[in-house]
Amino acid sequence: MRHARTVEPGPVSLLAAILEGTADLSGAPCIGRPELFDARRPDEDADDTAFRHRAAVRLCHRCTAFTRCRDWASTADLDESVVAGRIPDPPIHGKPGHPPNKVSRF
Repeated sequence: MRHARTVEPGPVSLLAAILEGTADLSGAPCIGRPELFDARRPDEDADDTAFRHRAAVRLCHRCTAFTRCRDWASTADLDESVVAGRIPDPPIHGKPGHPPNKVSRF
């Protein structure tokens, strides 16, 4: 008789469930650097966002995990953050919170 595997509740199980299916980005320069990659903040000037997003893209293109990240990103529902070297187009009217129009490469 086979028994169903039970999952113990707790933070480890929750994190495992959240991370299942994500890319292994060990050693990626984006780890711990969300300030470069995150979407535009409501109080942030668009030029400042563009500057930090360009810096993020430069890191992406030197990253050893770039291919894994790009492959994962091609199947993910992305927001207005830089992912796999792609800068999202500015939201409609340049206001944060609107869905991105499309994703472009820098």
